[in-house]
Amino acid sequence: MNYRWSLSDPDPDDVQNLCRSLHISPLVGGMLIRRGFRDPTEASSFLNPSLEDMHDPNLMQDMEVVVQRLFRARSLKEKVFIYGDYDVDGITSTVILKRALEMLGLEVGYHIPRRLEEGYGLKAHVVEQAHQSGYSLIITTDSGIRAFEVCQVARELGVDLVVTDHHSPDTTLPEAYAIINPRRSDCNYPDKSLAAVGVVFKLVQALFEELGWSSRMPHFLKLVAIGTIADLVPLLGENRIFTKFGLDGLSKPINLGLRTLLRSSGVTGSVSTSDIGFKIAPRINAVTRMGGGGEVVDLFSIQDQMEVNRLVEDMHTKNVDRRKTEQVILEEIERRFKVAPKEFEGNFLIVTGEGWHRGVIGIIASRLVEKFYRPTLVISIDQAQCQASGRSIRGFNLLDALTHCRDLLDRFGGHEQAVGCSMPESVLQELGARLRDYAEQTISEEALIPILPIETEVSINEIGEELLNQVEKLEPFGKGNPMPIFLSRDVPLRAAPYVIKKSHLKLLVGPSQSPFEAIWWRHAEIASQICQGSRLDIAYRLGWNSYRGVKKIQLTIEDLRIGENL
Repeated sequence: MNYRWSLSDPDPDDVQNLCRSLHISPLVGGMLIRRGFRDPTEASSFLNPSLEDMHDPNLMQDMEVVVQRLFRARSLKEKVFIYGDYDVDGITSTVILKRALEMLGLEVGYHIPRRLEEGYGLKAHVVEQAHQSGYSLIITTDSGIRAFEVCQVARELGVDLVVTDHHSPDTTLPEAYAIINPRRSDCNYPDKSLAAVGVVFKLVQALFEELGWSSRMPHFLKLVAIGTIADLVPLLGENRIFTKFGLDGLSKPINLGLRTLLRSSGVTGSVSTSDIGFKIAPRINAVTRMGGGGEVVDLFSIQDQMEVNRLVEDMHTKNVDRRKTEQVILEEIERRFKVAPKEFEGNFLIVTGEGWHRGVIGIIASRLVEKFYRPTLVISIDQAQCQASGRSIRGFNLLDALTHCRDLLDRFGGHEQAVGCSMPESVLQELGARLRDYAEQTISEEALIPILPIETEVSINEIGEELLNQVEKLEPFGKGNPMPIFLSRDVPLRAAPYVIKKSHLKLLVGPSQSPFEAIWWRHAEIASQICQGSRLDIAYRLGWNSYRGVKKIQLTIEDLRIGENL
């Protein structure tokens, strides 16, 4: 992939003023300003997140209505049913809400849809079954904002259905009992970017503050952090607060299931966003991706160590199966690309496969966006019916694109950058034509070249523990607050490149006496293009690598350009 390297130098006076006000280094000051924090008060709040800075949950539309309804359910001894979702955000939302309502003394049931059998969204038959089982109040997590028909079914049954969601609404809202979603056009809540687990946490906050239980709220932040990080929402505002304190709590987990999951994933001591994104979240997701359901919710309530071990081992096994399944599909797509590369041209990429495992097509879409940098829809065909998952690029609203084709779709939903939908096979040709035409009209050629935002340029000789300590002041990193990418030019390659596991590239770069280890994931093919003595311009992220008790600085390469040899 050819990147456009983008370097932006903030105004030196702005940097100096911020540094003087906050007593921080020019490097940290520059990073803050690049992230939009010129005001010292706002910058200080960003550097020092506090639970005191959380917003009043009752600013969210319908919050007080839902709180009072739950207190009425408690007084009437009603049973409450949670309709969850099958991804990490939906699962952690369900676990938190279930635990909080049980602490209120409510009898709680729940349902996690089976991804492969039920697909995304509310289903009327589940609402009907809950009603038949005596549930008079149903609360959704991470779904429901477009469930018009199911909300109508609930009304006809006399069931109060409360929607908690964070997905973008349609032009109108379903006729639910209440809807808590900061993205509602009539909602004045200051932070619109919460994950579903953040929305549920605000409901718990409102309930607990009403009861005088505020001291109990921080215990939930560990799971809030996991769901927030996994859902790739911006780690700014309240999301930053949730993540900061949640990660701190994860370094000393109390819950048996959570503690066992972390340990089995190789996560001990301090926990980072990358630990969640690459080790914890994939294992949770793998359960439903590979055909499981609500057992992942049970992990966090079971007190028997043997049963917890069994569940965690099953998560690991399913995650291994997920990777193998994913790899088979990627290899098939790679063969197609080599045979017919023109099929992968254009401004919108659509890839279809007969019988592809629906649990991994979202991951496949992400991989294809990484490779081709095009909005991508991956479609699994099964007996003339199709399930699809899509991922997008910067600046292209994939949900709007699907809305443009809504008459062809049975169901659809999601975000600007990630969507899911279903449709009959008979419409695929027209759907592809419309999406490509829509993309042709809305995406410029320049937008199809990804931008690699460079934080600043430094000499390779400047890298050291002090520089890394300065970078860590901005943690936790994630969407909206990315880990900074540094640029070093004319860096000597000190040894022949080394290929790891046939896919990854390891380099030794920099000073001759103590060169740095650099890793470039999934770029083994570059090994034949460089040799010891090559001069490289490298864009990279800094981090620590610990191996057998030895801690070293490691560079993770994002891109490089090859210069002359020594």
